Amino acid sequence: MTLQAGLYRHYKGGLYRVQGVVRHSETDEQLVAYQALYGDKGYWVRPISMFTEDVEIDGKRQPRFTYCEEQTEVLEVAVVDVRPGMSEDFEAAFNQAQHIISGMPGYISHRLKRCLETENRYLLLVNWRNLDDHVTGFRGSAQYQQWKQLLHHFYDPFPVVEHYVQPNPR
Repeated sequence: MTLQAGLYRHYKGGLYRVQGVVRHSETDEQLVAYQALYGDKGYWVRPISMFTEDVEIDGKRQPRFTYCEEQTEVLEVAVVDVRPGMSEDFEAAFNQAQHIISGMPGYISHRLKRCLETENRYLLLVNWRNLDDHVTGFRGSAQYQQWKQLLHHFYDPFPVVEHYVQPNPR
């Protein structure tokens, strides 16, 4: 059985990058090698039959993993809550950090907006050429470590980051 390398979404929502199909050295069983694109970004293997099987959730059958077409122009959205009293320092640090992100492969543009209703809240919008440029390229880079050092200590709680694409016309 063959399986296309690329981005897959687990039925619980997590994104994974399939590296390819490998074989067990003793049993010749086909295994899918893949990496989580969140958390510690761990590497995993799973029998291809399990990777491609359907699961039943709330009485509905659906694929365990679904291939995600490589998207163009992905919008990264993060609602950033900054620790009280640190907004001015955060803005100064972001002014430095924006030069890091703007130099990354696949970066298109970004905007940081301050919320009028909620003190210490910001909206970060970053346009990327595709999802992989953000979740693998930027987050896997040495530059991301610099970004983290400049900004992550301001967050409380750590922001939820989501990605958006233009819906396909029907």
